[in-house]
Amino acid sequence: MENPVITTSNGIKLNPEKMVKEELYYCIYEDRVFLFFKDKEDVLHCYEVSDIDTINKIKESPDNIDEILNNLAKDHSTNIAD
Repeated sequence: MENPVITTSNGIKLNPEKMVKEELYYCIYEDRVFLFFKDKEDVLHCYEVSDIDTINKIKESPDNIDEILNNLAKDHSTNIAD
C-alpha cells in the first residue's frame, strides 16, 4: 500500500483518500516532525511536534514513534497534574 504522506523537496504531499481512519501517520520534513490523523468522520487533523528532545528521539528511531509519542503524552499528563 502506498504511503499517503510523502515528503518531497517542495514540501509534504498528502493523499487523504488513502489514509486509514483512526491511524496515525507522520513525516519528518526540514528537521520538523508532522503528525496526520483522519478521524471517524473523515476530518484530517495535522500537528507539529515542537519538543526538541522528542523530535531528536523520533529522528534517531523513527520505527519507535508510537512509543516515543506515548511517553511524551504520559509525561505531559503527569506535568499537568502536578
